[in-house]
Amino acid sequence: MKAELQTNYEARLSRYATLLHATEPPGLVAKLATYRQLLRQREIHGEKLWKIEPMLYPLMHSAEIDLHLAAARLLEDPGRSEGSIFAFLKFCLTNRTHITWKAGTPPAETFDEQVARLEAHRATITAIMGRRDKFFAHLDKRYFREPERIYVDFPLEDSAVIALVNVVIAIITEHQWKLRETANFHVAEFLEIGIDNMVRNLEAGRRQNFPGQLD
Repeated sequence: MKAELQTNYEARLSRYATLLHATEPPGLVAKLATYRQLLRQREIHGEKLWKIEPMLYPLMHSAEIDLHLAAARLLEDPGRSEGSIFAFLKFCLTNRTHITWKAGTPPAETFDEQVARLEAHRATITAIMGRRDKFFAHLDKRYFREPERIYVDFPLEDSAVIALVNVVIAIITEHQWKLRETANFHVAEFLEIGIDNMVRNLEAGRRQNFPGQLD
């Protein structure tokens, strides 16, 4: 039984690592890095960013929705999804004595603390789920009539979403490290550099091909 539960634990952890770090399709780490860097470009350039390239506006909003949906599937109520990170942590706590990390049996306090870190963002989780369930994945009658109300009824701060997603990534990384003292290499920095270069090239092209538009 112990070997079976250990294998189950490691298989689950491997699947989460794929959801976080995959490149095809891009995982949660790539989605977060893309969104965060687009926000940074908006902070740097302000409204001028949409003049540099008008397509960056819908691109940023698409990246935002994509990040929300990717986070939502990992933050589902454990009663609705075996793949929820809450279900994973419940499994870990229930079967703790049958799981072996590099340093031995994991302490219950570790899993309790990880759940607490997620629950500290419960308001953000609720808003993400509300937007998904009422508008982005299933169109509620109210928001079909008044789509703009979804942002009023389920408000979200960019920084709050980023903080929550970072907690999810950190928890899975901690499990990887505790299990084998190794973790996946993050591609976030490369994506951030790529987006920075993209915007710089777009700005240079706009200035060269359409003199005066950015003045």
